[in-house]
Amino acid sequence: MLKRLLHWALIALIALPLTGFAATSTWKIASLEWPPYASAHMDNGGDAIASLRDLLAPHDIAIEVDYLPWEQAQLRAAAGEYAGYFPAWPSEVRSGFIASAPLGFSHLGILTKKDHDLDYRNLIHLFEQYKVGVVASYVYPVNIQKVLNEYRETILYANSEKDLVAMLHRGSVDLILASPEVVTHVSSRKRANSLRMVTQFADIPLVLAFRQSEKNQARQVLLNDLLQRHLDTNTAFTRPTELTGTYIDTPGVEPFIHFIEQVYAELGISLKLEAVPARRGLVLLNAGVSDIDVVRVAANMSRFKNIRVLAPSLAVGEHILLCDKAVPCNLAALSKPSNKILIARGTLESLAEFDIKAKLVFNEKLKSIPELLKRYEFEYAIFSTVFGDSRQYADNFNVLPLRRFRLNHVINRSLDPLIPEIERTIRDKLEDFTPNSMH
Repeated sequence: MLKRLLHWALIALIALPLTGFAATSTWKIASLEWPPYASAHMDNGGDAIASLRDLLAPHDIAIEVDYLPWEQAQLRAAAGEYAGYFPAWPSEVRSGFIASAPLGFSHLGILTKKDHDLDYRNLIHLFEQYKVGVVASYVYPVNIQKVLNEYRETILYANSEKDLVAMLHRGSVDLILASPEVVTHVSSRKRANSLRMVTQFADIPLVLAFRQSEKNQARQVLLNDLLQRHLDTNTAFTRPTELTGTYIDTPGVEPFIHFIEQVYAELGISLKLEAVPARRGLVLLNAGVSDIDVVRVAANMSRFKNIRVLAPSLAVGEHILLCDKAVPCNLAALSKPSNKILIARGTLESLAEFDIKAKLVFNEKLKSIPELLKRYEFEYAIFSTVFGDSRQYADNFNVLPLRRFRLNHVINRSLDPLIPEIERTIRDKLEDFTPNSMH
């Protein structure tokens, strides 16, 4: 059931004890009730605890575990009597602690009742249309937490997975974010069997968070060395036949959508694409809720660790200042505090070098920006087009080019094995591609 968590525990542990430790020593660990990974009510103390114990035992190291409420376990682990706390997600490693290499992996997914007929087009809509229950004391991985932050109006909090299941059956929430294995252990068989998985995120590493000290740094080195010997890191990639993607609904996006659909069709992969606000699309892609985004400003992707920018670039774009013809159109307009400028957040990230002191009004519905300016609701707007295409706005506005940038197709890193094929197909088809206005 937990092969990915316990796979190295099945390997014969025959390594000799390492030097630097007494023949017999004990590591005191703070943990939580989180079956089947950790539990005082399981004979083995929980599968993750048992795996740690089995890994250390051949080296005459024992572990002593205190099972506490999770936040209390992390606070108590700061005391000198503890080596640290386990099992933790990397996002739960607090200041003053250092993480071991992954000892295994936990699963995390979105679950609902089997008889709940969800009406949604794709995963992106789940958070928009339905209430989602999460555990308040967990520090979810950064990519998932950003999605929760983006949809905070639909998020409800519980004390535990058991409470999440109760909320789901009461109808307080439509979905829960939880480990299916934990839900199975903390729920009655009838309730557990009444649930189904809607989607599952990438497996999350489980680490031992060592309290920072010289002794624990040596323990971390030892543990990491043992894991390097015994952890089988091979992972199989299953080629997808369908992917979920996003795009920014802006003038001129259609040629890019058609081009990317053709690229994946040639690889035997169909796409389900959804229009989303610019920032939200990147949050979803970075979290793995979506697989691809049609086209983005390449320079804006560096802060997203799970997003890959594919070569070659699809086009060169430029940010332009659109001005009502009755007002001055120059760089001074950006630095005048009394001016109001309509802009998208993603565009602002590309203009950090400009001295912008004007009041910025954010609008993620990019198609509406020229129209709002045309209706005299604003005098200025910063907009984006494919380089050379800004002339289409010259009849209605004065236009001032600000900066150029490269536009590239982007994907989630889970698709890394496909990168050579995707890039080769893009390169082969690019000669016949004619883009239009695009953010």
